[in-house]
Amino acid sequence: MDEPYQASPEIHVLPNNVAIPGVGVLPINAYVLRAEQPVLVDTGLGIDGDELIDAVASIVPLDELRWVWLTHDDADHTGAIARIFELAPQARLVTHGMCAFRMATWWPVPLDRVHAIRPGDRLHVGDRTLRAVAPPLFDNPMSTGLLDEASGALFSVDSFGALLPGPTQDAAEVAPDALAGGMTAWAASDSPWSHIVDRQRFAATLDGIRRLAPTQILSSHLPAAAGTSLEQFLDVIARVPDSEPMVAPDHEAFAAMVASLAPPEVLPHPAGV
Repeated sequence: MDEPYQASPEIHVLPNNVAIPGVGVLPINAYVLRAEQPVLVDTGLGIDGDELIDAVASIVPLDELRWVWLTHDDADHTGAIARIFELAPQARLVTHGMCAFRMATWWPVPLDRVHAIRPGDRLHVGDRTLRAVAPPLFDNPMSTGLLDEASGALFSVDSFGALLPGPTQDAAEVAPDALAGGMTAWAASDSPWSHIVDRQRFAATLDGIRRLAPTQILSSHLPAAAGTSLEQFLDVIARVPDSEPMVAPDHEAFAAMVASLAPPEVLPHPAGV
């Protein structure tokens, strides 16, 4: 896990940047919203479990964490979820109801602590209200983002994610062409169904996101972005249905990718050195 940073005074980003051989990095973010009733959005990768828990505890004592908003039950969002619920006795799980049932096949989800949501629902967390939002692109049909109605921050799940040349804490630091190419590549890979959508209905879906007028865009797979980036992002996403479909690596290409991840061979020192 990389060093946490703040997207705003109330929103902390818990990032990782996973190396993709020959491509760059894929950001993977969880978030802490310091509301009156603190909220953790997603729980990162399993390999980051200890670091993520320490990071959350440094922002909000775990016994004060009240909500865990799980956007969906993919592995890069659920890494520390079971441990969080052991360590945060007041926390309730906010998620799509079917996510809770599906996760119960691999960990004993405390169903009495689940608050099931669907797009359009609102959750009051003391000093603000969170509105459940359906993201325009997704790899999991249970994906449910949120709009913080107090600050205008939109947590967009996998939408607006991008494969990037390298890590950064601000999407504005990425060159526009690199950002657009990385966002298109990610969308085509993560939401391959986008190539067969009805274009008019897809445009209407994007208009729904436009009407939210977010002040910040906080994707699970992009550094924090200002709301002023929304039109740029929507323009990129609108062209995804006409982009080239993603082609998965065959075995030889995969083996080459794995080889590029191996650490360089350490040669023995000459005798006497």
